[in-house]
Formats: sequence, structure tokens, C-alpha cells
Amino acid sequence: MNPLLPATYDLVYSLILGGLFLLNLVISFLVAGSAKRKDRSFGSFFWLSFAMGFLLPALVVAALPFRDDDPNRPSNKPQF
Repeated sequence: MNPLLPATYDLVYSLILGGLFLLNLVISFLVAGSAKRKDRSFGSFFWLSFAMGFLLPALVVAALPFRDDDPNRPSNKPQF
């Protein structure tokens, strides 16, 4: 039996978990940044996204209305 085999699996497992952690961290920052652009709390949405997963807070942020002066608001876009 190879004594290095379990250590290899531990390394792969650690790398996968670390990658998932970093992915959750980055997407949580993106959700929180979107919330801040819509005049909501960056910190609250970041910690909610980080703790419970980013999907539900991302859907909430997507449903929030835009600010009146936001150039990306659909009513502020030029009509052709």
C-alpha cells in the first residue's frame, strides 16, 4: 500500500474546497457591488451572499429597482 496516496487525495480535496471558497468570495463581492449600485448596503449583501450562498441574494438584488439617476436604468436609456 502506498503511504502517499491518502495525502494526494487530501491535497486535491483541499484545492477543490479552496477554489470553491474563492469562487463564493468573488461572486459575493459581485452581488454586494450590484447591491451598492442600487443604493443598498454593501456589507449586508456581502455577508448574506457569503453565508447562505450567492444565488438567493443575487435574485433579490436583481429584483431591486434602479436609482433614478442610474444611466443603466431602462427609462434613462436613449430611445431611437
